[in-house]
Amino acid sequence: MIRKFLAATFVAIIALSAQARTDINFIWPYAPSHGATPVFFPVLAEANNMQDKYSFVFESRPGADGLIAINHMNTQPANRVVVIAPGFVDLALQGKINEGDYNHLVGFGDMCFAVWMKNADPSKGFESIKDQGEITIGNVGWGNGSHLIALSVAEKYNMKVRNVVFKSNREGLVNLAQGGGVTLVVDKLDAFNDLRDKATVQANPAAVTCTQRVKAWPNTKTLAEQGIQAKAPWLIVSANKAMPADVQREITEILNQAISKVGSDKIMELSNLHPVVFHKNKNVDDFYKERATLQKTLLKKYQPIIDADRGVTK
Repeated sequence: MIRKFLAATFVAIIALSAQARTDINFIWPYAPSHGATPVFFPVLAEANNMQDKYSFVFESRPGADGLIAINHMNTQPANRVVVIAPGFVDLALQGKINEGDYNHLVGFGDMCFAVWMKNADPSKGFESIKDQGEITIGNVGWGNGSHLIALSVAEKYNMKVRNVVFKSNREGLVNLAQGGGVTLVVDKLDAFNDLRDKATVQANPAAVTCTQRVKAWPNTKTLAEQGIQAKAPWLIVSANKAMPADVQREITEILNQAISKVGSDKIMELSNLHPVVFHKNKNVDDFYKERATLQKTLLKKYQPIIDADRGVTK
């Protein structure tokens, strides 16, 4: 009887082991309050529901322009992937990471954000703030998409830039609303809605980072329409090359299918993020190359300013 019980128990353990999922930690380089965070929960939930081999676990590791998140992934590369953003390119140029150590799996896309500026006139855009003389940007790092947008605007209108680092763009926007000194923050299209009534300083969109104007703001121009070369911040899921190649392929397939099932409209609703998976004839490597090439050009152009400004933190 005991032997039968032990045998049955052993079979049950084997069956459970066969069904056990492998955890894949999805490392997010920003605070949970970041504007694009909400999109990942339904995508990861869909990814977990559609298969039983992997369990995707969201983990926030903000700070240091994404270096903390990347290093955290690197300590266990077989079971972790990381979301990279424009800061990844700056880290590579600084020699803090080796760009060739990583494979890019899934392009989540470009963020369609507003460039919120102190007392901006949405219909006049950056022309309405050119006499301010200086841009103080509330940001989460240096050399990232938001920083390059501010530097591009400042160059066009002969302004100075001061980059102040917060834990999240949201904190920078709160600082602007409270009159703390910040004058520019790149964040979600609705980011200022709950601040406006109590704000001592008002912010309006001087531009949108989208490729075309937003229906809700037909008079607010895009960056490109205003002659600003810098692009919207972007997000890509990447893995250390030490992760087994078959696991990388499977994760890529699962996440792309999950994004498709969640749908472009839902992703835009949650985070104003236009998914690359819906871009025709574009794969993630092409997407990264396009964005990184432009960013490297801008970083080299503005490097002296960025280096001089890196000591300004909050």
